[in-house]
Amino acid sequence: MMRRHIPGNAASLKRRFQRAALVAAGLVCAVAGVAADEFRLFPAQGPRHLTEPGTSSEAEFRLVDLEHSSPWGGGAADFRLQTAAAPEAPQEPPPSLAAAPPAPAPRLFTTGTILWSAGTVLGGVAQGLGAPLRHGWESFHFTDEGFFGYDTYAGGADKASHFTVSSGVARLLFDVFMKEGHSVDQSFTLAFAATFLSGTAVEIMDGVSVYGFSFQDLTADFLGAASGLLIQRYCLQDLIGLRLGPAHAEVPASAAGSSEEWLGHGYSDEIYAADLKLRGLVSRLNGKPGVERFLLTSFVYYTKGFGWSPPLPSRYQEMGFELGIDFTAILKEVGLTETTWWGQGLYAFFNFFRIPYTQIGAYYNLTNHKWHGPGAPYRYQSP
Repeated sequence: MMRRHIPGNAASLKRRFQRAALVAAGLVCAVAGVAADEFRLFPAQGPRHLTEPGTSSEAEFRLVDLEHSSPWGGGAADFRLQTAAAPEAPQEPPPSLAAAPPAPAPRLFTTGTILWSAGTVLGGVAQGLGAPLRHGWESFHFTDEGFFGYDTYAGGADKASHFTVSSGVARLLFDVFMKEGHSVDQSFTLAFAATFLSGTAVEIMDGVSVYGFSFQDLTADFLGAASGLLIQRYCLQDLIGLRLGPAHAEVPASAAGSSEEWLGHGYSDEIYAADLKLRGLVSRLNGKPGVERFLLTSFVYYTKGFGWSPPLPSRYQEMGFELGIDFTAILKEVGLTETTWWGQGLYAFFNFFRIPYTQIGAYYNLTNHKWHGPGAPYRYQSP
């Protein structure tokens, strides 16, 4: 094999590389042996100039500037000894601070929570007492009232009333309990429990009256409280509303005949609305609300001529669709917030009550299957 000729500079670089490789290999071997044996500069019988680290209080010696000597630096060998400072004593880590005791959990039943909850239940008792005081006390009994049937005593308006009232009470309690410092889940649970207990108290009082305990009424209370609380929990107040309002219509003598007002006739003077607020709808669709922000659309239900004995043959049920004024949007427009008690009270009022004659709509009679115009809730549709 022919030997390859390497010029002078290349040969010098090759020799230096070989020398550096040999020295590096030697250092690797030396470092590997330190853990097993002591590194010595002189024979074991001679004086020792290096001490084991950390075993003596005297200054230690080490080689310095070795990296600048041959063969790495290219200069003459320069081996010198320099004292090294004694190793610092290991420092103990600072003592850890004692963990602060956990903050006490907020009380579930604060004074305000107890007062509002008890007041709600007692309010149900007071409302329920009206039935036996007005119509006389009876032994406790149950009644199967039905829901929205034509042959029920109120045509389902009583169920719509239970639903809407329970939703309003639950929403109010939710806001109160949130201000008491409870979490969302706690406020939801407390408001639902107080509202449902109030409805149960009403039914217990009805159970000792001519009405009787109605599981259908209690079902409407349950659904109404849950619906109102879901609106509050998921911040849908600017989108969805549940309201009731007066809608009195005089029953003409020709329609009343010999019948007299009896149980449930007052429900025929109310109308119940489920609202879709256009301000919230447009905002959620990433639009910029214009004049429509002051409006809302509603699905409404009401009855006329129910609550008479004997029942009126002309009684009827109607549902309809309305376009009305959103008074809560007007409150927002003028800069009124719910941070004050009176501001919160105004919002609560307009979120719960339907103001008469502030809407127009079309209404469908479920009995004779006819549509009626804007004033239908306020007049009796004689056959």
